[in-house]
Amino acid sequence: MYHFSKVVAASFDDAIALVTEALRQQGLGILTEIDVQAAFKKKLDVDFRRYKILGACHPQVAYAMLQTDDKAGVLYPCNVVVQEHTDGRVEVSAVDPLAMFLMIHSPQAKEIALDASQKMQAVMAQLPEAVLVAA
Repeated sequence: MYHFSKVVAASFDDAIALVTEALRQQGLGILTEIDVQAAFKKKLDVDFRRYKILGACHPQVAYAMLQTDDKAGVLYPCNVVVQEHTDGRVEVSAVDPLAMFLMIHSPQAKEIALDASQKMQAVMAQLPEAVLVAA
């Protein structure tokens, strides 16, 4: 699997705040924020659900990976998606850094990616999971 995903017990805006705080607690900051809904409206004049891509980075992990492979930056940042589905569910998905960095063939890179993957899993674990009720 190339990502971790969870339907959260939060509104879209609250989920953004929760993700931002969970990232911060794991030492990650948000470098970029893409409002896909606004971009599609502006560029394509189409309506799309609320969907944001947060580009997160852990400076020590990024530095260590670039020390291992100077081209690794093409894989940055680690993206986290917050989206609101048409039924109102809010889902958070985050890239698994281990899957992202698999193409760098180095034992050191694998160790760094495993550390980053554990940080991202910890971020996801902090988010309140929604209880889905069967109809």
